[in-house]
Amino acid sequence: MDSQDLSLADRLRRIAERALELARVRLELLGVELQAELLRLFGALTALLLALLLGVAALLMLVFAALLWVPDEWRAPLGAALGAAFLLGAGLCWRWARLQLTAGRPFAASVAELARDRRALDPESSDTERR
Repeated sequence: MDSQDLSLADRLRRIAERALELARVRLELLGVELQAELLRLFGALTALLLALLLGVAALLMLVFAALLWVPDEWRAPLGAALGAAFLLGAGLCWRWARLQLTAGRPFAASVAELARDRRALDPESSDTERR
């Protein structure tokens, strides 16, 4: 009887160790995905700030170009070209930020792993797999 109790205790201990290891791995995966999401959001915020700064610079350049539109042949076209270049840069940064925010689903790997764990533990799904 003692050997069965030890065997049962050993089995329970192994099950508990495996459950704890599985929980630890899932938490590590969640932590890695959280860090990736934070980096993605920081990149998008950086791009939005850059787009804002370049947009303001474009507006200032275009205003100065309009104000300096005098017979002096080089100042106004140069200001307009710089303003257009800053405006183009702001548009590209805005597009990059939108792509950063729409790319991927947050925590997709963790959700998939938890769904796989749930399917593995669901007794009905294991009965249909055996058939």
